[in-house]
Amino acid sequence: RVPEGPPPPGGFPVCVLLHGNGGNGFDMLQGFGNLITCHALVAPTGYANSWNICAEQSDAPDTAMIDELVTTLQTFDNVNPSAIRLLGFSNGSALCNRVLIENDDPGIDMIAAVVSQLSEGQYHQNSYHYPLSGGTEGTQPYCGYDTPKSMSHGRRYLSVCNQNDPIIPYNGGPSGVGVTFLNAQFAAWLIAQSQGHDGGPVPGAGEQIGNSGVFAYTYLDGDVVHLRGNSGHGINPTQEEFIVDFIGDCDVIVDCDGDITGNGTVNVDDLLAVISNWSTPYGVDDLLAVIAGWGPCE
Repeated sequence: RVPEGPPPPGGFPVCVLLHGNGGNGFDMLQGFGNLITCHALVAPTGYANSWNICAEQSDAPDTAMIDELVTTLQTFDNVNPSAIRLLGFSNGSALCNRVLIENDDPGIDMIAAVVSQLSEGQYHQNSYHYPLSGGTEGTQPYCGYDTPKSMSHGRRYLSVCNQNDPIIPYNGGPSGVGVTFLNAQFAAWLIAQSQGHDGGPVPGAGEQIGNSGVFAYTYLDGDVVHLRGNSGHGINPTQEEFIVDFIGDCDVIVDCDGDITGNGTVNVDDLLAVISNWSTPYGVDDLLAVIAGWGPCE
């Protein structure tokens, strides 16, 4: 779904919607289409209505699919190649966490993982991991996540979990989906560390949002946030509103020529983004724009 009217300068931001196990892309699009209104929305359906994480029916190369999807989206002239966001629910949230670890494209600037935190497969022995072969299996150690991987920097990340979730244990441990999970608050702190946080976990109960039963644990001035709620394996209106606000609006675009990362300043991050993604999607014109626009956007 693409918003009506001409795209903003720099192109539409895109949000890729990833359904839960047994779900489908159409229902995700229907559910979020009236909430995320100024993004282009893309909602694929996974093989066997699931995503390949560990013991699902699907053994499809889903992270490779996301890689190709993002690369393809970045070729459209009405799309902002530096503002590709992912929003996943449950099994789709687990795929979001795989993409967070495994995909290094700087154009993926925000990930929202709803009701599924990091698993022990994805983080163990003090390192993030991915399955080198692409295959996963519940009978393998750590579901087959056997290869260490360093995390890309510069992404905003939102984790939404519920302490009374009957499917994904908030405090970590084995689950009915064949995956052993980390504690949700600990997992969010690990991700905050990967993005530059150099302190300890947010202490205590977090900060209550209004009069709701939702509490926020905030890192890096809001670039990494964990929400603790009490909505079972779902979300309540407070969590939904926070998710939509976190994804951002159409003002989050490339602010000036050369601002590849869209942070209001042309600097070495933009230069590295161009070099590391040379030819797809960036080229000589982008490199010249970075050089010409070096410094704060005006």
